[in-house]
Amino acid sequence: MLRRKHPHMEESIDLLRANGLKRFSEVFTADGERLGVTLRFIHRPVEDVNVEQKLYRSYLVVQSLPHGGPVYVPTVFVEGHDPAKGRVTLAVDMNTVMNEVWNREPDFAARGQAVPEELPA
Repeated sequence: MLRRKHPHMEESIDLLRANGLKRFSEVFTADGERLGVTLRFIHRPVEDVNVEQKLYRSYLVVQSLPHGGPVYVPTVFVEGHDPAKGRVTLAVDMNTVMNEVWNREPDFAARGQAVPEELPA
């Protein structure tokens, strides 16, 4: 079962913004596996958010070699960010990433409804 460790959904993305997350920061799972590098955020229209149905507000897009393309990690599953090391750590393991099929583009993004937020270089 997926459990987020932050009490508020906004906290993870606010943490990343406040710490100055940059494009191409490395992303690791909770079990220490390297997932890839950060590219950007995408945001779902707020009226379509439904956490119970896994329709999250914001996603961190990660370019992943193991997955052969982008992975869309809901930002509520970001555990931490170390700007000195350029490293993001997720609150879930690689098995969870695989089982949640986050390597599929979310439907709202495929329909052109995503609001992109580019990360600074």
